[in-house]
Amino acid sequence: MPVSDTPTNRSRTYRSQVDTWLIPVLFVPPVVSLGLTARALVVGNSVDLTWSLLALGVVVLIYGGLVFPLRYLVGEGGLEVRSGFHRQRIPLAEIQRVKPTRNPLSSPALSLDRLEIRWGPGLFQAVLISPTPRDEFLTHLATEAGLVREGGQWIRPTPPQPPHSS
Repeated sequence: MPVSDTPTNRSRTYRSQVDTWLIPVLFVPPVVSLGLTARALVVGNSVDLTWSLLALGVVVLIYGGLVFPLRYLVGEGGLEVRSGFHRQRIPLAEIQRVKPTRNPLSSPALSLDRLEIRWGPGLFQAVLISPTPRDEFLTHLATEAGLVREGGQWIRPTPPQPPHSS
């Protein structure tokens, strides 16, 4: 049975690329917190147990609330960026430019191999993401959003202006 060509059937979720150097950075806080909690349990020190459980809770809240899951969904007329509890939806028709960047600013991306998605003027009208596989994401997003490649970026073509009558 053929799949219809509706936006729902063209939706796809992409994971974030993860830089190798970031793996130990993400791995250390929960391991240290768990180790301190286990030590406090074995020793039986209630004060240390309280502090270690508090530290573990903070790590879980940060990872669960801000970092994981980290996904990008292209389809149904928009790009949805999900990072923990936060979801940001960008209408595909509003995307003006997509360009590669290595900008280290805080963003919903676990890699410095990023894409800047801009949908309007100003600082808060852009997001940095790191989807994988990147080329498939770019092809999919450009097709869905109607973007064309120009040099090293993808832009929304400007519609031709009607001739002015004198």
